[in-house]
Amino acid sequence: MTATTTPAHPPAQSLVRVDKLSRRFDVSPPWITRTLYRQPRRVVRALDEVSFAIQPKRTLGLVGESGCGKSTLARCLAGLMSPSGGTMRYAGKRMDLAAHNDATVRRAVQMVFQDPYASLNPRWSVEESVGDPLRAFDLAKDRKEMRDMVAELMVEVGLSPRDAQKYPHQFSGGQRQRIAVARALASRPEFLICDEPTSALDVSVQAAVLNLMRRLQEEYGLTYLFISHNLTVVDHMSDDVGVMYLGRLVELQPTEALFDAPRHPYTQLLIQTVPSLDTIGRASAPLKGEVPSPLNPPSGCAFNPRCPFANNRCRVERPEATALPGGGMVACHAVEEGRI
Repeated sequence: MTATTTPAHPPAQSLVRVDKLSRRFDVSPPWITRTLYRQPRRVVRALDEVSFAIQPKRTLGLVGESGCGKSTLARCLAGLMSPSGGTMRYAGKRMDLAAHNDATVRRAVQMVFQDPYASLNPRWSVEESVGDPLRAFDLAKDRKEMRDMVAELMVEVGLSPRDAQKYPHQFSGGQRQRIAVARALASRPEFLICDEPTSALDVSVQAAVLNLMRRLQEEYGLTYLFISHNLTVVDHMSDDVGVMYLGRLVELQPTEALFDAPRHPYTQLLIQTVPSLDTIGRASAPLKGEVPSPLNPPSGCAFNPRCPFANNRCRVERPEATALPGGGMVACHAVEEGRI
């Protein structure tokens, strides 16, 4: 996987490619309020020219604090909302599932949501939920074939075929997430977007679901975008890791390189907060300051109010992505100038 600034892998090798993707939300008060109180329009840049590529059968992990734009990116890729700018390509073909109905790409791109309690219709049986993609894409010729295919999917995710007749409230959180994975696999996708799929689960259940997802990736040759705020999980699951801050991708490297030698100051501070045997008995230093308001982001580098290496250039000039020698990119003036 590579950023657009890194020529290590030609674009033709990328299954998914995102170029300068932006998403803005108008959060202005009503027109009458703006008129009476002379208030300007207010716009949030949830995504600010994000670029990356994912090669087939690999996993890109995406990390960052809450509100950095990870879930907005996932929803744009899944077609749940349209981007405000930029392009998304799947296998070289332009994709915008929210704007047009491309059945081929819709079938190939599926999503596993964060909350297994909210992502399943409580009024539908498991058979109806998992079988819905089979009906939508005409993958089953009749009801019997659909039931047989649902039964196979249930076994594939570690559940019993008899569970297909039950309803979501009859399952635990981990079992519900397995059902959600089965539903995502029903259309035989190649690319799965996983938006914090284990954050609502207990630790022991998380491990079982993560191992299931790794096994399915190997068996089906799946490509993942794996979003999480848990760096340990991302380290376990990902081939490459991207770090987001206030709507921008600030660093992207192969997983081992990023955890061994993070370049961006924000990435360094994030990794320092991960518990390890070396830090037992020592208080970890929290991240300095608060995430700035996306309504009024800082000028220059958005991280400069919290960065120990910030100088005047960081406060006035926004850093652009710079290719790293081992592959990947970083957007930081201090790295570019050799100050860190």
